[in-house]
Amino acid sequence: MSDVVTPRDRARQSVMLPRALVLVVLIVLWEIVGRTSSERKWISAPSLIAARLLKWLTGNLWLHVGTTLAEMAMGLLIGVPVGIFVGLVLGRSPLLARLLRPFIVSLYNVPLIAMAPIFILWFGLDMQPKVILVALVTFFLLFFNTFSGAQSVDRDLVQTLQLMGASRREVFQKIVLPASAVWIFTGIKIALPYSLVAATTGELMAGRQGLGFLLNQASTQLDMTGVYAALVVLMAVGVAIGESAAWLERHVLRWRCRSV
Repeated sequence: MSDVVTPRDRARQSVMLPRALVLVVLIVLWEIVGRTSSERKWISAPSLIAARLLKWLTGNLWLHVGTTLAEMAMGLLIGVPVGIFVGLVLGRSPLLARLLRPFIVSLYNVPLIAMAPIFILWFGLDMQPKVILVALVTFFLLFFNTFSGAQSVDRDLVQTLQLMGASRREVFQKIVLPASAVWIFTGIKIALPYSLVAATTGELMAGRQGLGFLLNQASTQLDMTGVYAALVVLMAVGVAIGESAAWLERHVLRWRCRSV
């Protein structure tokens, strides 16, 4: 039954060709303008960008991509479980929520770029400050989503299970956690692309490796071809991460996708 084509799939397939044509037209126009304009130093051209990418591919591009992905992975391994745990605890504990949630919200309101210099001063120029930035961003996203999911649990259902003699552990396993699962995986889906933003921001501020370092190095040298090439790599990584998040949601939450 997995081969059945849904109306949504047909609609997506029907726009693929027009979308590809639009992309080709934009690239051709960019190439023409980049080759003929008096400001071509700042505009560059797709052919020059492609040549730079090929040069990077035979060099150390994979080292920079691997560094950024490693920072993201380590930050996610910290921020995701901690955010889920704190969200579940505060979501099911009104007293703790009233006590601690204002502090978490206040910290969340501090712009990410304002936190980066602090972590760089504390932990240096290596991977640690970028990992902490990623962990913070993913923690907040998972916390707020999980907190909302835990609070949305049907109280009547909880009380019914308690009247039947269920322990707090059983209530958590059979009601709270399943009810929060959609919220948690939505938070993970949102956190994945934001983790790339956090890692790149840290590398832009101060980094010796990574995609943000590549972008910063090109911009400080006024190398617009390098800037555009770094942005293309970031876009490709972002698309891959977004598709991975969508795949995770489809496979983990199959029951919800079928009911939509």
